[in-house]
Amino acid sequence: MLKLIMVLLWMILLVVLLCAEAEKVTEVRGELGTNVTLTCSNQTSDTHWYMEIHSQFRACIGRSFSSAGSTYCSPGFETKFSVLGNKLVIKNFRAEDCRLYFCGIKRDGSIYFVETFHFVSDVTITDPQSDCRLNQLIIICVSVAVIVFVILGAVCAALCLKRKKRRIQKNNVSLHIYENAHTIRAAQNKVIHSQQAKPH
Repeated sequence: MLKLIMVLLWMILLVVLLCAEAEKVTEVRGELGTNVTLTCSNQTSDTHWYMEIHSQFRACIGRSFSSAGSTYCSPGFETKFSVLGNKLVIKNFRAEDCRLYFCGIKRDGSIYFVETFHFVSDVTITDPQSDCRLNQLIIICVSVAVIVFVILGAVCAALCLKRKKRRIQKNNVSLHIYENAHTIRAAQNKVIHSQQAKPH
């Protein structure tokens, strides 16, 4: 039960952290059909670039090297992106490019993200607030709500099973007492019969 409560608290903390992270995202606007450049605040030439494919799933685009130039994580990415030092150029910006982009550096074998960019189109939609970022936050919140609901359901089920087990144990104890009383009476009757059967 304590473990379930701890998991629930971690889920709430995750929501708070995700909302806090979302507030620090730099919004970048781009015109459809043009090339748009993202500049990472990391000044080193060894910069890693990632993009969000699906909610919380990040895919590697490529990285720059101080001497060897750039490498790309997928052969098709070279035609869509250009990695130059701490800059990422997104070529021929389209509506499907509206997503989160991340730049980072490698430390101790792990990627540490320095900056997050939210790429949006300059084209006005019916509701300017209804963009990728809002949809991603909704998906995250719904996912966490479902997880919290499942955890609460599991806690309730565990408590119900515990109560049921106590009732069964209580019933077994009373049955055991009844059986003991019956055995004691039978033993007493046996003693009485044996005493009556003795000749005086």
